[in-house]
Amino acid sequence: MRILVETGFLLALNPKNKHHRWALNILEKARSGEFTLCISPVAPIELSLILKSKAYGEKEILQVLSAMNIIIRRYTRPYYPSLGLEHIMYASELRMKYHELTFFDSLHASIALLYNLTYYDLDEVIKEVINSEKSR
Repeated sequence: MRILVETGFLLALNPKNKHHRWALNILEKARSGEFTLCISPVAPIELSLILKSKAYGEKEILQVLSAMNIIIRRYTRPYYPSLGLEHIMYASELRMKYHELTFFDSLHASIALLYNLTYYDLDEVIKEVINSEKSR
């Protein structure tokens, strides 16, 4: 099984995050071979923008991203699916159908759906959209 995680997972790598144990469980399962860990290719971009909006400087952003990379690679070598025009087009379609989707959430959903990945992150809106699209 191939699972997709996104920005919620990356944020949960922070030991102070309330979902930290959940993120570590994912890494442990990936290490044991229970599934292949796929990280949405737009998640690091979204995370960088979040940090930038909180007035983090480039040095701090680099440190945060580097620490996350080190933690993830202690457990597994994640796969980053490619992002192409078809994903961005489908994300636009999803936003037209599901007005509650944000820009980045629609991209995460598009990637999960077009690559047939199991969405394994925390966002209930994305889960509902994916389930709705799969049932069509």
